Amino acid sequence: MGMFRGSQIKVDKKYMRHYTTDTWNYTEFLDRNVKVVPFEAFTALYKLYNNDIKSFIETHIDVHICTPIISLCREHGPRIKCLIYTSDKYLEIYSECFDVELLSSIIFGDLSNLFTFEIGYRDGRRFKRAIIPKKLILQLAPEISKWNRNNSESEFFTTPLKTFGNMIRYVLEKGNEVTELIFHIPCLDDKAIDLLYEMVKSLANKSRIYILTTPPTLDNAKRCQSNYKGTLIAYLEAYELLSRYNVTICNIDTMHVGLIVNRMHYVVSYEYSYRDDIDVSIVKDKSYIEAMAQSFLRECFCSTSLIKDDYRYGHIYKIE
Repeated sequence: MGMFRGSQIKVDKKYMRHYTTDTWNYTEFLDRNVKVVPFEAFTALYKLYNNDIKSFIETHIDVHICTPIISLCREHGPRIKCLIYTSDKYLEIYSECFDVELLSSIIFGDLSNLFTFEIGYRDGRRFKRAIIPKKLILQLAPEISKWNRNNSESEFFTTPLKTFGNMIRYVLEKGNEVTELIFHIPCLDDKAIDLLYEMVKSLANKSRIYILTTPPTLDNAKRCQSNYKGTLIAYLEAYELLSRYNVTICNIDTMHVGLIVNRMHYVVSYEYSYRDDIDVSIVKDKSYIEAMAQSFLRECFCSTSLIKDDYRYGHIYKIE
């Protein structure tokens, strides 16, 4: 990593969701594979196309970085909040404070599937880096305005679905049409862990998956009709499972079970725990769904931090 000469750099993981080559045609990918393009992506891509890095940071990065992330970053400094580095072939977004991959998904949607991500340590500090090909920016910035939004707005749930179990099976069967899942569930237990495993095994290689759940506390254990130890163990099992599949788990105080597909299709149940036979409702208001998806992802972003993964710092849960 040429920008940090003299530092000790250790890269743990390097990956991307859609592998590309130097001869890759990004315009064809836009037409065939993209379901989620937030409105923000249009201006963000245009700023990068014009090499307006200062405006890109102010408009598309700083506005998303919430107070808890800034506070942790300062308390456990010195560390780099955000650095953008450009070369002939690539543009890199680097941070030791926030999850660059999650922020890329919020800003760029499915276009972030074409970015390469690195996770590692610099001098003991956790970092995450997004590597964006300049060719992608040059090809897609002039074409993105022509993208047909109907690709994402066409009806997904075309058959009646009365229970969550039926809905999950339906989503997995249509996995090729799923590029992003946001699943919120207050209570984690063995049944929920089995469901998460089924979802990530089928979809994690091709879809961005975000699991929003309430962190283990005594109050949440009572609400889930469990005990603190059981709630904690289920949470830790979910965390270990999801991290193997590059799936993000977010600590958010959610009140019921629900699933958003491609930021345009929302199935919700008013239960705390997942069971195959719980009743579901399909939300029809597309503007509401998109706003809820963005809100969930921003909450998720604010609940995550790279600081907790430092060699010198961490959260300890006590099992009694």
